[in-house]
Amino acid sequence: MIGKTDTKLLEKTLLLEECMNAYKYAVETVQKNSPVMDEMAASCAEVCRKAAEECLTLGEMENDRVYLMCLEYVQLCEELEGYQRIRQQKDMKKSV
Repeated sequence: MIGKTDTKLLEKTLLLEECMNAYKYAVETVQKNSPVMDEMAASCAEVCRKAAEECLTLGEMENDRVYLMCLEYVQLCEELEGYQRIRQQKDMKKSV
């Protein structure tokens, strides 16, 4: 029989998996130099931020490991956005 604690852990695991998948897809769009890569990186951060917030609604504390991992994915997505901007600036300089 699955208890309430087990159910919360499964829900949090699914939220973390959602973050991982969002980040993975955002990285793939950047690697392929897709025209939607900027939107994907921003979307990735948003998905992970919402997942982190959802972890807190499950009654967890701000030092919960899954919550913190979701926040790490937010940071990775934001770094991906920053990387993308730097890459675009370098490409613009090359074309000038």
